[in-house]
Amino acid sequence: MKITSADQAVLIAAAKSIEASLQDTFAVGGALIENRGARVICALHNNVLEPFENRKFFLLHDPTAHGERQLVDWYFKHRKRLRLSNPEDLTIVTTLDPCAMCAGALLTAGFNVAVSAIDTYAGINYNESFDFPSLPAKWRNAARSTFAYYGVDAPVKRSFRGAKRVVFAQQSISAATFYLTDTIFESSVNSVRLLDNNSGKAPAQLKNPKNLPRNSPIRKALLDACPEAFCVTCATPRLPGEELAQTLVSVAKRARGRGAGLNSVAFLDPFGNLLLCLGGAENLSPIRTAFMEVTRTYAHIRWLLMNDRNPSVRDQAGNVLTHPKYGTFVFLYSPDPNTPQGVMTMGAYGSTMEGPIPQSFPSNLQYVLLPEGIGQASVAQLAMTLPPFYTTSVQIAPMQVLNRGLVEEAAHLLP
Repeated sequence: MKITSADQAVLIAAAKSIEASLQDTFAVGGALIENRGARVICALHNNVLEPFENRKFFLLHDPTAHGERQLVDWYFKHRKRLRLSNPEDLTIVTTLDPCAMCAGALLTAGFNVAVSAIDTYAGINYNESFDFPSLPAKWRNAARSTFAYYGVDAPVKRSFRGAKRVVFAQQSISAATFYLTDTIFESSVNSVRLLDNNSGKAPAQLKNPKNLPRNSPIRKALLDACPEAFCVTCATPRLPGEELAQTLVSVAKRARGRGAGLNSVAFLDPFGNLLLCLGGAENLSPIRTAFMEVTRTYAHIRWLLMNDRNPSVRDQAGNVLTHPKYGTFVFLYSPDPNTPQGVMTMGAYGSTMEGPIPQSFPSNLQYVLLPEGIGQASVAQLAMTLPPFYTTSVQIAPMQVLNRGLVEEAAHLLP
């Protein structure tokens, strides 16, 4: 399908945002469009919350399934078969300013980005100054050269601002189109907040999944995703010890053997059980980092089990599977604050938490080692400069694990 104007492009994305709203999730949509010829290649909408059959049960499907992130992975999945142009020759048109996760993903992949509505809470241009203070300093110019915000006709009267490389550069959209993208998102935010937040039971109400029989569907689902599931139990989940080092390193080496990055992320439940430990899949898509794989896999497993046709499986899943905000994520290597992947990872963590998290020390976002040349202060600084949603609501606070034996053992096991 070929289109002829920025207004048409945004309306295609807006139609997807309406679909998102109808399934009770955040109303954001995006479209992948060729710069030359203006052919629409794919359009997708937010699928963070996804209904299951009669919509009575658990809705959280994938905390990273924002329209833009999905379009990036869709592109790399279909690039060769469809002989798609390079990312720099394409534009992702989105109804809403990308969040930290999506902005990091788009910069990592190299797409041009054209935006309709501004998000002053979680958007990467939250201050509307086009200076992108949440990004690493050396990546701000990259954003200014690839991101653009369409002009808006009267009575809004917003001028086009940003990169001339986007499709329909310098064009404006109608005020009606702009207000459609803006108001439908705001309305969906209010609606989603009125729904149960799907946090599940608090830790004190949960039962230990390690006590489930070996043929339990819950144990089987986790072991199918991660052979190391339940192989480690930390006495205090927020204080992981040396027992976790071997798993983190072996999983990271396995990922590198597939052509992915040398990293892994473990997820511990409130009982200290290792439920998942996965490496990245950057060999398939540059944004499929270890954290993205872990948070998506865990959310999907939980969604399937809590919507199982068998009521006993649903009940059992609800009794043993925690919401991620009550667990602990342990990175082998911290997110790199000098890269857009680091911004993406911090943003994805924020989306996983869905909002305020129980404030405790140590943090539930920990790392064992730092990338070469990176200090703890730099990682903390990245978290503190993210848009307001991440700093005031989620209050992201990454920290290095306190157990020095874990740090030393992991470093010893690495090449």
